[in-house]
Amino acid sequence: MRCRWSLFALAVVLVGAPAVHAQPPIEPKDGKYVVELAVDAVGPARPALKHRLLPDPRDLQPGNQIQAFYKCFFEQNKLFHAKESTDKQQKWNTAPLKDLATDKELVNYGGGAVKQAFYAARLDAVNWELTHQARVEGVELLLPDVQQMRMLTTVMKVRARGEIARGEFGAALQTLQAQFALARTFNEHPTLIGHLVGIALGMVAATELEEFVQQPGAPNLFWALTDLPRPLIDLRKGHEGERRLVGKEYDVLRKAVPVSEPELSARIKMLDTINGLGDGKTSTPSVWCAKQAQDKGAVAAATTRLTEAGHKADALAKLSPLQVILMDDFLQYENELDDNMKWTNVPFWRAPADFGTQKHPGAFGTLLPVYKKVTLARVRLEQLVAQLTVVEAVRAHAAENGGQLPTTLDAVKLPLPVDPVSGKSFVYEVKENRATIRGTPPPGQEQWPTSNRVYEITVRK
Repeated sequence: MRCRWSLFALAVVLVGAPAVHAQPPIEPKDGKYVVELAVDAVGPARPALKHRLLPDPRDLQPGNQIQAFYKCFFEQNKLFHAKESTDKQQKWNTAPLKDLATDKELVNYGGGAVKQAFYAARLDAVNWELTHQARVEGVELLLPDVQQMRMLTTVMKVRARGEIARGEFGAALQTLQAQFALARTFNEHPTLIGHLVGIALGMVAATELEEFVQQPGAPNLFWALTDLPRPLIDLRKGHEGERRLVGKEYDVLRKAVPVSEPELSARIKMLDTINGLGDGKTSTPSVWCAKQAQDKGAVAAATTRLTEAGHKADALAKLSPLQVILMDDFLQYENELDDNMKWTNVPFWRAPADFGTQKHPGAFGTLLPVYKKVTLARVRLEQLVAQLTVVEAVRAHAAENGGQLPTTLDAVKLPLPVDPVSGKSFVYEVKENRATIRGTPPPGQEQWPTSNRVYEITVRK
């Protein structure tokens, strides 16, 4: 898969998928996914971080997690690729949990591959060793290992579900630690597609916790969830990677120094190739550039923008109309790249509603990432983790109050997270011994079940 095409495709998958399943599929109800949780009243363990969702830092050893995770696939073709094996994985990952408790095939499922993942998760460094290659190859960068990591988390998900079904909570947490650690490695990936994959893997691990907390005797994971990095994937490395995806061959467009027509044409043809990886609906960059270069008004406007950006008027006068158009278009691309990037690490609720949705129609316009969809995917994971944290806080309150649910979240003594979509407290209601916790859907997604996950909690007596 090429980097740019993969980003378009994965954004659609992650933002538009019907649901994230770590249990039998949930049917939407009134535009929501309603998850019913029957739980025990249990407070956090002592010491507070007895249970973790990432390996204990005291257990870390020197080494690169990425190389160690790669080794999970050595001599494991049957586990990851054989149809019989993958069909079983699909069945186990959607079967009711009670059906897995006595399945002997699930004991130590994944064998050496998962054992190697446990080892990889406990190394202290993450280096994808892609930075230079991304700079050289740009949007032509191939990322075959990204899909492989998705296969690995599927195998670990099977194993975790079996352990949860059997009530082996310590073993399940070890498997979940490896899953979250694998997802977290993508925080260091130098592409936004890598970040999207990390978010997807984090969603798989987080939704498994919905089943974990429901099991009789399950420990409370409030502090384990609170201790997870927020956000799990911060998008910083991917942002910087986007700057590298347009190669050094376009550096000539940053200076008002004459470039020959053949050289400019070669650069534009490269854009034609890249544009072929997009939606295919817009005219090619070469057609657009030729048309703009013949439009005196367009050339004059481009010259004005370049002058305002600091280029000397006498230097611009020596350039061909085609170079002026291309320089201006590249400048607009870089400006829009920064205008989008500046918002993605601001809290979601502070970003403008139209953030990441505007693209200029020029030759470089198709290179702009789908920032809005990337940040929507990230905030969905943040919201899920925060909601689960509130669930565990409710369990803790019930443990201290004879199994009674808190009447309001203000009654909970633990430090509750806010809803990362709204920046406010989660909506909480109690009716007939059932508590409901729901977040605010992002604007425009009020009727999207994937953005409306609701927990209905009852406490076992």
